[in-house]
Amino acid sequence: MSLIGQFAAKLDSKNRVFLPAAFRRSIQTVVAGTDAEDKVKSPEVTLVVRRDLFENCLVIYPESEWRAEIEKVRSKLNRFDSLQQMIFRKLVSEAQEVTLDSNGRFLLPKGLLEKVGITQEVLFVGMERTIEMWAPSVAGKSDVGGEPFMSDAEFEEGIKQFMAE
Repeated sequence: MSLIGQFAAKLDSKNRVFLPAAFRRSIQTVVAGTDAEDKVKSPEVTLVVRRDLFENCLVIYPESEWRAEIEKVRSKLNRFDSLQQMIFRKLVSEAQEVTLDSNGRFLLPKGLLEKVGITQEVLFVGMERTIEMWAPSVAGKSDVGGEPFMSDAEFEEGIKQFMAE
């Protein structure tokens, strides 16, 4: 599964949003265990949404990715350490399962939207195995032609430094 690219969308009045078709196809292919050309009825797709740990955005995990992440954390968890228990509790309790409807929409909990400043417009960003959801203004894309996150020049300099290490 490779979730890549950027897509703009809008929430409807009930806080539902369409998952971009490219992401939907990729996730449904993994869930169904078939290739993208298979015309079998699409299976129900469950996603997990939570606020990012470090950035002011939401992260959408395909259910299998969420289970893998939680298993990594659980494997390091000492059930007799109260701090680790509280960290795990916060990680899991702030996550929400959402299901795609037959039209490819899902309902976002209002509390999660408020935490990251999403009101109506949304910027979906594919991050390979997860999808981020940003308020365009938070992502730095305040106008239609703007560059989200960082300029091309900043990216060029940053990637040079990063890859040189």
